[in-house]
Amino acid sequence: MASRWELTASMLATASICLILVEHFVALEFAELFAVMAVDGVIVVVLLVDLLRRAKASGNAPRYVLSCWYEAVALLPLALFYFLETQTYIGAVLRGFRFFRLLRLAIAAARTARTIQRVSQVIIRSRLAYLLAVSAAFIFVGTLSAYILEVDVPESKIRDLGDAFWWSLATVTTVGYGDVVPVTLGGRIIGSILMVTGIAVIGVFISTLGSTLLSTARTTSPITSEVKDIIKNKLDVLETLSEDEVNKLIELIKTLHSMGNNPKSFGCEFSEG
Repeated sequence: MASRWELTASMLATASICLILVEHFVALEFAELFAVMAVDGVIVVVLLVDLLRRAKASGNAPRYVLSCWYEAVALLPLALFYFLETQTYIGAVLRGFRFFRLLRLAIAAARTARTIQRVSQVIIRSRLAYLLAVSAAFIFVGTLSAYILEVDVPESKIRDLGDAFWWSLATVTTVGYGDVVPVTLGGRIIGSILMVTGIAVIGVFISTLGSTLLSTARTTSPITSEVKDIIKNKLDVLETLSEDEVNKLIELIKTLHSMGNNPKSFGCEFSEG
């Protein structure tokens, strides 16, 4: 079970994603924008402390930070956008290259990845729930990516978040109606990633479901039930058993116990999905 600190960091990371969406899609007054940036700044500080805490505990802080590079990207505050966009010359050049949209996309994706990593520690016991969470995260990132990359392109059919969500959902589920398709190179790359992800998720889902059903079948195997019945019958007449029969009963119990701890001992090996 994740600690309270980990759960808090996960919720803050999720909140920070919402702040990115609000800052980008909602027209805010200066006071409201300042409040959003202030809250985001506090969240970034908390996430930074969390990253440094885990890096220190790892015993090799530089290597840990490098392995979690996407978390470093997630620590870029929203105030950075405002500062760069208010620079007349630099802001105009960067806007021409869609720098701010791409940077927002990178930060949103990084914070989404971090949130998935932390929340998955809570729901890891349910592999199907984990698959659903991963699918939802990819749909979310795909929706945001498609909107940012396609909305201003004249020939694009993705005109709002609804179109982007419909396209992302249809692509991940491998339905692909073809009524909404990306026209930019970035959008097509995102679409390719969503297609591969959808196929992988469906494959893992089927494998996991099959493994679960087989595991249940092994648990309720008639061989196991028969062995248990023999043991119960022997225990009912335990006083009348000879020493040799008692030893055999003990061995039988040990065998049943080992079969319960290692399902593969039933004879068939099943790979995990």
